[in-house]
Amino acid sequence: MTITTARVRPTTTAASSRASRARWAPAAILLLLASICWILAVPSLRDAPWHLFGLVAAASPLFPLSIALVAVAFCVAIAAGALRTAWLTLVVTVLMMRLPTAVSTDAPLYSWTYKHFGPIDYIQRFGGVDLTAGIYHHWPGMFSFIAWVGTITGAETIVIAQWFTVGSQLAFAGAVYYLARTFGFTIPTALVAAFGAQAVNWVGQDYLSPQAFGFALGIVVVALVLASTRSTAASWVAVFIFSAIVVTHQLTPYWILAAVLLLTVLGRIRPRYIVAVFAAIAVGYLLMHLSVVTTFGDLLNFDILSNILTPSASSEALGDPSSGQVFNSWVARAITGLVWASAVAIIVRRLLRRAEPWRDTLVPAVVAFSPALILVGQGYGGEALFRVFLYSIPGCMLILAPGLTRMLEGGATRACNLVRVGATALVALVCVASIQTSYGGWFANRVTLESVALTTDILTHEDPATLTIGVAPGAPGRIVAEYVEFVRANELFDSGIDMWLTSWPGWEQEEFADPRRVTRLTDSLVWEQRPALVVITQQMRDYSNYYGTLPDGALERFEGFLNDDARWVLDYESDETLVYRLDLSSGSREVGRG
Repeated sequence: MTITTARVRPTTTAASSRASRARWAPAAILLLLASICWILAVPSLRDAPWHLFGLVAAASPLFPLSIALVAVAFCVAIAAGALRTAWLTLVVTVLMMRLPTAVSTDAPLYSWTYKHFGPIDYIQRFGGVDLTAGIYHHWPGMFSFIAWVGTITGAETIVIAQWFTVGSQLAFAGAVYYLARTFGFTIPTALVAAFGAQAVNWVGQDYLSPQAFGFALGIVVVALVLASTRSTAASWVAVFIFSAIVVTHQLTPYWILAAVLLLTVLGRIRPRYIVAVFAAIAVGYLLMHLSVVTTFGDLLNFDILSNILTPSASSEALGDPSSGQVFNSWVARAITGLVWASAVAIIVRRLLRRAEPWRDTLVPAVVAFSPALILVGQGYGGEALFRVFLYSIPGCMLILAPGLTRMLEGGATRACNLVRVGATALVALVCVASIQTSYGGWFANRVTLESVALTTDILTHEDPATLTIGVAPGAPGRIVAEYVEFVRANELFDSGIDMWLTSWPGWEQEEFADPRRVTRLTDSLVWEQRPALVVITQQMRDYSNYYGTLPDGALERFEGFLNDDARWVLDYESDETLVYRLDLSSGSREVGRG
């Protein structure tokens, strides 16, 4: 009997080993192929020539192919029940989709990333905030944390920012996984939710910013309050984290507060009065800093039609966007529409079938669609609709992930196989579409080290009263603590060079067809003895070409006007950048009407 058992064990073990390999080997092979394609594509990402449709169109075709392959690998891993491979594939997918922002740029992407550097630098150097220096010093949570990290590690803020996107997206995926597990999902379904969340996130909030920091924490808060029916201690932990969000970002706490209020009504939060604690913290902090908030306009705007407008839908913000920008905008709309429409359809179907209590059906719907309440009272500078989609992603994945997991894990029948193939193809297509949207404005948003150094030099050496004029977005601002002096000296100062000329009232869509308008501006500055610089960078040209902030030829005409006016002296010139300085020693001059 012992001999027979000894003979059977190797056979059983071998069969088990073969079955295990059969589960994970196909996904692992696909993951390896995807990784090889991505590694081969990396050099083309850094050296990609300018393209109207962004990085995906300019780089090697291996880049989008690698994203499609890794998405297929994840779906195959879930279908085979190879959970370790699925975990690895999820992490690799995030890295492949977000690492280009770190390894293919010389400086962190987006000029608006750098407006967060100044408050961080100020806290590091002076150990506190200056409440007269703008709204960021009133919400210093993230800035203080990054300043602390930089201080204890010795890492410069620009290095932290370079890699922040990767870490931020990993944290986002991890937070969604935690939310799904807290909601009661199995590990495969939670993995699908996390993968889907990072796959559809085209919004690009993951740069070094208070919102990226607060959003990931906000998902954890929602997960904790959902867990409060099993342990009320979870609610009090959520309060602690929520307090950190309140002092970090102006908008995120109110999405969380709306969700907590509705979940309390549905009876899914314990203790019920915890919603009053959330409200007291959020509203109380807002009232303490109400004066600075109201300087940016009305606290509440109930014009919903105005609130849902995005910059691309506003003729004042954009003139004639390029075909690349229009295409990318429609791809973003397609992803958004697919996610929202699918989630709504599933919720309606569940309610009609009455397969579960209606309150249970509405819980994920509340998490998904409570952010829409933002649109009732705020336009958030034309970006409210973007934030609504962003905040809705975790909840939408709670709705979509169970069905998608069932499609991937279906049986071996021909119909199930067809459904599995269709679902896999759709996931791969969404992943590729997402990176197309995320990186469609790559060249318009790519910042150079030269412009970083130039802005630093301006803020550290120029008279704080200097009016620094850009002609379009495309240079970093607020990059060092000295920006505070510019804020005090210049009421028009918003974010250094980011205060571009065509954002001034009356200068929108300026064609620069008539030199007399520029001459009158120059006359006024000379008469006021106002020091001024005009900065023109290659990024401004690319940004304007992509987004249509200036009509064709306008920038060249403006540059010509400056060259023709002896009062504007070319102070700095390179292949990418021009800086003109106003000579205040010369008087104003008249220009005839002819």
